[in-house]
Amino acid sequence: MGLHGWGVYAVVGLCLAYFGFRQNLPLRISSALYPLLGRRASGPIGNTVDVVAVFGTLFGVAVSLGYGSQQVNSGLNLLFGVPDSTIVQLGLIAIITAMATLSVVLGLDAGIRRLSEFNIGLAVILLLFVAVAGPTLYLCNMLVENISYYLVTLPEISMTGYRYVEGSQENDFLVDWKLFYWAWWVSWSPFVGMFVARVSRGRTVREFVLGVLLVPTFATFVWFTVFGDTALHLIMAQGASELLDQVSDNASTALFHFLDYFPISGVTSLLATVLVITFFVTSSDSGSLVIDILTAKSGAEPPVWQRVFWAVLEGVVASVLLLAGGMGALRSATLASALPFSLIILVMMYCLYRSLRVEAIKQDTLRYPVGVPPTVGEGRTWKTRLDALVSSPKSDHVQEFLNGVAEPALREVAKHFEARSMSSQIRVEEGRCRLEVDHGAEIDFVYGIRARRFVPPAFALSGMSSRAHKGDDNHYRAEVYLREGGQRYNVISYNQQQLIADVLDQYENHLHFLYILRSREA
Repeated sequence: MGLHGWGVYAVVGLCLAYFGFRQNLPLRISSALYPLLGRRASGPIGNTVDVVAVFGTLFGVAVSLGYGSQQVNSGLNLLFGVPDSTIVQLGLIAIITAMATLSVVLGLDAGIRRLSEFNIGLAVILLLFVAVAGPTLYLCNMLVENISYYLVTLPEISMTGYRYVEGSQENDFLVDWKLFYWAWWVSWSPFVGMFVARVSRGRTVREFVLGVLLVPTFATFVWFTVFGDTALHLIMAQGASELLDQVSDNASTALFHFLDYFPISGVTSLLATVLVITFFVTSSDSGSLVIDILTAKSGAEPPVWQRVFWAVLEGVVASVLLLAGGMGALRSATLASALPFSLIILVMMYCLYRSLRVEAIKQDTLRYPVGVPPTVGEGRTWKTRLDALVSSPKSDHVQEFLNGVAEPALREVAKHFEARSMSSQIRVEEGRCRLEVDHGAEIDFVYGIRARRFVPPAFALSGMSSRAHKGDDNHYRAEVYLREGGQRYNVISYNQQQLIADVLDQYENHLHFLYILRSREA
């Protein structure tokens, strides 16, 4: 599982984190649809979305329990001769569910966190054992090669469905399991996304995306390189061809047959069995906690019996699917639960884009001045300024400002430049005027003001008379532009002195830019 799987988790986690921590909405899937639904996100539509997420998580975890019971059963069969049967697998699901229920009852810190830390510790021990006991130098080389190959073939493997090469058993495997894993990732996305969001508070969007995509993907590369390439080395360099037949016969026993080629295989196989059990216990208890959060009232602490209910229900669903059809039923349940939620993910992506775009515009406006406060003693009061802010100027009003304020102010500045033996000129056109100052071989300074037309704000439309509404309904601004482009701030309420001060501020910035440019080119 590389960038594709964690990309799905990153999208869901980022939506939950952004709307939960940035917009102060409940940490639920429905909150991510707030830009589209508004208050209805907390109504029946939002509840339906959360229910879809609950069922997706429920079936995703249940499918994992079903697969986990088969693999644990295979390990116990090799180690202790326990029969490999559906009855035994049902018993293993019951044991895993009981352990997960106990973990959930103990809570996040006393149960889930400690069990997860124990699980990670076992995984690291087994990983280091195989890496040290196996072809260590070969694995280091293959890690680099695997990452390189993955990056080079990423576009191809992303878009290829292998539909043109169907027919053989190998190609059928590629077609079926690629679709299945996509569905499995989607069904797990509410669960994993919720956990990633909860531990990422205080991070920037860039930090979140890079961390969620790169760190787990690299860990996946290390894991698959150590186990996968060690197995390939056994087959190609040491002639362990029987390992291929063993994997083909029963994939659930592949790990245990693989460990038989290492010292103390009995101990490592037992360790692997415990590892698989704890992996699925932590998946079940964490999934139960996420479902509990999604089904609880906002801000309310879910009761213990509710946690127990969801943990037990996951085991029951896994058992029913296993009895209904084994592997086929598990895969079908994954596809069925992932399809509706994949559509919800697409809507979540749109809502996140819409919200981030609005926030980017808001942040962008804070970079530009919105006007100079009126100077005391010039007959300008706060009421005058407020009138200018809520007014909806017409084109003739802006043209009057350009002729009566802007052009005279720019000519005063140009006259002083000429007195300093600096060539400058004023260009006046319909709806705009600008000052140009020649800097010879360096970049010239340009300061201009132009009339820009906009749709009037809603408050201005509501105040228009019906007679005025029949004319030009557009709203005009006198915006500043420089050589680099528009600066997006309006100066129509400035007087000549304030406008001259703004010209000098921009000119000072231009001189500083030229200084930095000269110093870097020196």
